[in-house]
Amino acid sequence: MQDNHTYTIHIGGAKVVIATLPPTTECATLTVDGHVSISRAKLLKKVETDKFLTIITPNPAQTFALLAEEFEVVEAAGGVVVRDDGAMLMIRLRDRWDLPKGHIEAGESDSEAALREVREETGIVAELCDSEPLATTWHAYDTYGRWELKRTRWWRMRYAGGEPMAQAEEGITCVAWMTTAGDAAWRNQTYETIKMVVAALDDKTNRL
Repeated sequence: MQDNHTYTIHIGGAKVVIATLPPTTECATLTVDGHVSISRAKLLKKVETDKFLTIITPNPAQTFALLAEEFEVVEAAGGVVVRDDGAMLMIRLRDRWDLPKGHIEAGESDSEAALREVREETGIVAELCDSEPLATTWHAYDTYGRWELKRTRWWRMRYAGGEPMAQAEEGITCVAWMTTAGDAAWRNQTYETIKMVVAALDDKTNRL
């Protein structure tokens, strides 16, 4: 049976897709055997010039797993909090609009970590809307010479109380409610991973 899973990894300003077929939009492509992964070194070299790369393989899950072995995998969780009027809670961090998130602590589930991070980073109390994550994103980055691959599971939440209060010690300078669709105020100053999460939120909302 063919593996039709697709994996997307963001590395700085580059996007790497691992799939069985190339996307319909123009991008650089690299074909590998289903049991052989592109090395981390080769991948990092490719994305220096190719900001949208698709790795075509008959077995994306296997290819992704082999590549992930060359990174230190980090587990994180985040929350997408929405009020009754449809506004979404965002934070301002490192001059970008972002969503509250953080590492999962020992003994926590990812949903518990997401609720805690929302409360700590924004002052807002939230409740889970679903029994499964809204989306999962992968982000690779260099931390003092150690390459990490962060998996963040994002949970859809509803506002339950509290007033926005930025966690200054984490470098957060602002907490604000934003509209999700077509709001250039945050879309032009955010990350591609956040756009993916909000797209998943919009899709979920439209199906309800």
